[in-house]
Amino acid sequence: MRRLELYAVGVATLACGAVTDARGDPFLVRNQHPVVALYGLPSPLPARLPAMGTTQVAGVINWSNFAVAESQDDASVTLDGEVFETRLHLDRSFADRFAVHGEVAYRHLSGGSLDSAVESWHRIFGMPNGARNELPDDQLLLEYRTGSQSPLFIDQSVGGIVDIPLAVGYQLAASETSAATAWLTVKLPTGKAEDFTGSGAVDVALTVAAERRVAERWQLFGQANVAWLGDGDVLPEVQESYAWSALAGVSWNVWRALDLTLQLEANSAVLDTGIEELDGDAVVLTFGGTYRTTGGWQFDVGVSEDVQVDASPDVVFNIAARRGF
Repeated sequence: MRRLELYAVGVATLACGAVTDARGDPFLVRNQHPVVALYGLPSPLPARLPAMGTTQVAGVINWSNFAVAESQDDASVTLDGEVFETRLHLDRSFADRFAVHGEVAYRHLSGGSLDSAVESWHRIFGMPNGARNELPDDQLLLEYRTGSQSPLFIDQSVGGIVDIPLAVGYQLAASETSAATAWLTVKLPTGKAEDFTGSGAVDVALTVAAERRVAERWQLFGQANVAWLGDGDVLPEVQESYAWSALAGVSWNVWRALDLTLQLEANSAVLDTGIEELDGDAVVLTFGGTYRTTGGWQFDVGVSEDVQVDASPDVVFNIAARRGF
């Protein structure tokens, strides 16, 4: 019996010792609104740069579903479809306090297959289906009509390599419990406006990203961005010249290598049509978990919901795998 008691105490001690400090990172997702995503509002960027001469790599999937139909005066908009995006993030420290960040992504816009699942989810939890009751399931239609004109109309699946963002970061401060980094991002027009894989212009953004551990198991993080938008090819007559976005979140190290994270993001409109659902002024909530392996891998699973209803996709599934080298 004494041996069993000692064994139990030893297991409990090891379990407590295995609990790591909170290390929560933002989910690698931003507003996946089919229009907003074309512009240079940055993805979440690191607040703590990699160690000198090392690299951080992340592979990300964002799968979003949206269904909106709205009209105002003589203008109307329908956004009905899905976007499946795969994205590779790379961060490399090249000098004391300096690092570079780059992303390459492929985006596919289609009618998708999630409509019935989203509608069932809404029914189970008593949530309104909105325009989904009038729109066909798994249809692709992006249309903006004003008077007798349709300056935006897509009803066939399209896809391709999207605009590529490149950034340089400077570590403003770093300690055991907190860090902050300033970033300058340039988004290159490698995508095509006609395929809805880019805005057709160069965008430039300034970012400050920060994190702070506030307790052994809790970490806060945040980011603020302002972007200057070049003259693009998607509805150029109503495009804004600049936009801002911000995110804030909290991570809880619930057990050993498992973290739970809640993340809130907001951004201003990129268009000025007077129809909020098209312009992209939105608030998005993402929640989920992260698991870290002893081999250095980090796996994220998150779900985003539109807090500001219909101003962003109804649902976004975010899956990521990250590792340092």
